[in-house]
Amino acid sequence: MQTRPHALFLAAGGLAAVLWTLPATSADAQEMHLFGDAPPETSAFRLGLEPDAGGGGVDAALADADADPAPAPASATPQRRCVLFQCATLPIAPAPKLFTTGVTIWTLAGLLGGIADGIEGPIHYGVHPFTFADESYFQRWTYGGGSDKVSHFVVSTHVAGLAYDAYRLNGLTEDQSFGLAFATSVVAGAFVEIGDGLSPYGFSAQDWTADALGSLASVFIKRAGLDDTLGFSLGRWLQTTIPPAVIDGRPLFGIDYSQEIYTMNARFSGLLPRAHVDPGFARFFQFSFAYLTKGFGYQPPLDSRYQQIGFELGLDFQEILKAVGVNNSTWWGDTLLRVFGFLRIPFTQIGAYYNLANHKWYGPGAPYHFY
Repeated sequence: MQTRPHALFLAAGGLAAVLWTLPATSADAQEMHLFGDAPPETSAFRLGLEPDAGGGGVDAALADADADPAPAPASATPQRRCVLFQCATLPIAPAPKLFTTGVTIWTLAGLLGGIADGIEGPIHYGVHPFTFADESYFQRWTYGGGSDKVSHFVVSTHVAGLAYDAYRLNGLTEDQSFGLAFATSVVAGAFVEIGDGLSPYGFSAQDWTADALGSLASVFIKRAGLDDTLGFSLGRWLQTTIPPAVIDGRPLFGIDYSQEIYTMNARFSGLLPRAHVDPGFARFFQFSFAYLTKGFGYQPPLDSRYQQIGFELGLDFQEILKAVGVNNSTWWGDTLLRVFGFLRIPFTQIGAYYNLANHKWYGPGAPYHFY
């Protein structure tokens, strides 16, 4: 029934722990020699302009390495890329088989993250007979008003995107990374739902569908080289948003999503160059479509509950970090860029939000208030 937004961080924690066992290249190493010396495959699937290698993803760096067949001068610095705690010096040859040691470890870590998240319900509420839950999607009468489904979608985009980059770093081709990252994320989502099926939540086919759609969206974006242009974020804040006077029910188990907002972001740093426009200072901004709910998750349902959609102009913290020298050539730089791509930082946007219950527009403070 509910998604726990820290699922991504549970998975990342598991990955960090096991990846200490992987060989990491030093800054002056020439290459991580796991797979031989053949150059990586290129693809005609990629769309538009490639992001620059200094701040782009693993695919962008591999594409740049392929684009220049001339030998690098002796003084040139090899391109180094990291995905969390694993680093390598590019170019990387395709893996001779699918499940190399690195690929296997990343896959197991992703699946273990799903298992760890799934067992939280049975641990907290005790093990129940396995049940299914028909939760539907965005109807007003649903448990979360659709926020639970959007949460599954957004978290899955980042799980699948992390897996895709990890597989590319370990030598898999774009097609192999596409398929395996999608499968790993979807199976991890299934483990979460199996755990929910053994708790009061129940196995939700709708949650799992949202997981699959988010995973598919992410690997398509990665495969097309559009991760410098499109992204998804989750925002949270700690203050109470529902005044006690409007609460005439009791909270259900889980969360009510009133303190969360989800966004799909169009980043000007990638969007404008694809339209052959120099972004200039605009590269530090992004335009977002937002979705949020207030007052859901209570029984009996609150008459005052509502859903909102919105449009925002906000800061692009990934691009700001790149401007001050942060990039994914170090484990900590890659981690920072991923964290600030996942999190929507409160009060760094201005927008307009439409209340689907009373059909009114509200100003930039709407996500932080209950109307």
